[in-house]
Amino acid sequence: MNSKALIICALLFASLPTVQAVDPISFREIAMLLRNGEDQQFIINDTVRRKLLRPPSPEEEQTLLALHATPALMTLLRDPAALASQDAAAAYAARMLAQNLQAFNDDQLARTQPPQNGPSPAKTPGGAGPANGASNAYVGKQITLKFHAADGSPVDLAELHGKVVLVDFWATWCGPCMREVPNVVAAYQKYHDKGFEIVGISLDKSKDAMLSVAAQKGMTWPQYFDGKGWENEVSTAFHVRQIPTMWLVGKNGRVATTEARENLDAEISKLLGE
Repeated sequence: MNSKALIICALLFASLPTVQAVDPISFREIAMLLRNGEDQQFIINDTVRRKLLRPPSPEEEQTLLALHATPALMTLLRDPAALASQDAAAAYAARMLAQNLQAFNDDQLARTQPPQNGPSPAKTPGGAGPANGASNAYVGKQITLKFHAADGSPVDLAELHGKVVLVDFWATWCGPCMREVPNVVAAYQKYHDKGFEIVGISLDKSKDAMLSVAAQKGMTWPQYFDGKGWENEVSTAFHVRQIPTMWLVGKNGRVATTEARENLDAEISKLLGE
């Protein structure tokens, strides 16, 4: 290994403390990543890096197998001792540093966040959530969404009546979410001046990391953040069980679709024309 390579490796390992300050990965996150088609080597490396909260139960193992978990992934989950793979952890850390170096330097950002209020309860006109927890049951209904964003700005969906609004459920740790970010940013830049707004619902646990990634990627819209991860109050209230999930609210204040991710640009254009 030449001296240049040694210097690069030294810099990478010196930066590891800024990358490893993350929560342990859980069965639920692994299942979500499998459902969203994430590369399984990415999941394995992430599991090695972050460690497991606990080994999966037999029932959870069956769920993962039904989601086509590879033998390598299942071996890793069944044997916590396998989490000691330094090579996999180092390779993952190097990948993250190369792609998002600035995003993980949030220790250097002196941020003071104003107090934030929790969201108002999600409501349909009748005051009840959808039956059986199906988020698409909200289609055609008005919803209430009011909170203070992570940057302290007030957000009230009712005040955006007459505009088309994307409610984007996402997280920085979600690979499929991050792959969608360029599409969402492009849609915002294309349609914002025509009456299009975005409200982000972050399922992250680190506010600084989320805000840093949002700033780096050009996500200039307000973000809801409560630090509860999968227990996020807004996503829980709306029965959102996987991310990325994108809802579009029409000018009339009613949810037009809970599956906007599939054809975002065309859906926005159609709603703006109504």
